[in-house]
Amino acid sequence: MATFLDVAGLEHFSTFFVFMFVWLAVYAVLSYTKIFGDNKAVIIIMGLLVGIFVLLSPIASGLVQYIAPWFAVILIFIVLISIISKAFGASGLESLSSLKWVTLVIIIASLIIGSFSYIRERTVMPGDNESSEDIDYAEKTNFFFHPAVLGMVFLLIIAVFTIALLAGKSV
Repeated sequence: MATFLDVAGLEHFSTFFVFMFVWLAVYAVLSYTKIFGDNKAVIIIMGLLVGIFVLLSPIASGLVQYIAPWFAVILIFIVLISIISKAFGASGLESLSSLKWVTLVIIIASLIIGSFSYIRERTVMPGDNESSEDIDYAEKTNFFFHPAVLGMVFLLIIAVFTIALLAGKSV
């Protein structure tokens, strides 16, 4: 029985949604930065080409399908934080200015790390079929994408931001 909340049929349109998302995202970024000036035709064509190139690569389109829901959750989280801070008396840009850059860096870093992990899972590297005892850690990819190294890097990033925030406060 089909219900109103049954969205399984939208899976067949995922490539179209990826294309539209990439096209509109590139259009928005190029319009905001004004790299090509105010020439809307060039901006639309650039967005169209990038969208087509993403569709031609199964890893890139899969990456957009993987990251888009997290991107939406992050945007909803930012809007909710803004609404809550305004409800407690913060006004305008003051609501997001206190930890705006730290939050932005953490969000971008987590999206980049998630993207790299998705790409690494989908990419076949030489030696992937070997057992874990035979892994050569002298290779850069095996070393940098090892879970222990990624965890260590994440903990170091948290430590750097913690020290920066604590050192910035006046006692």
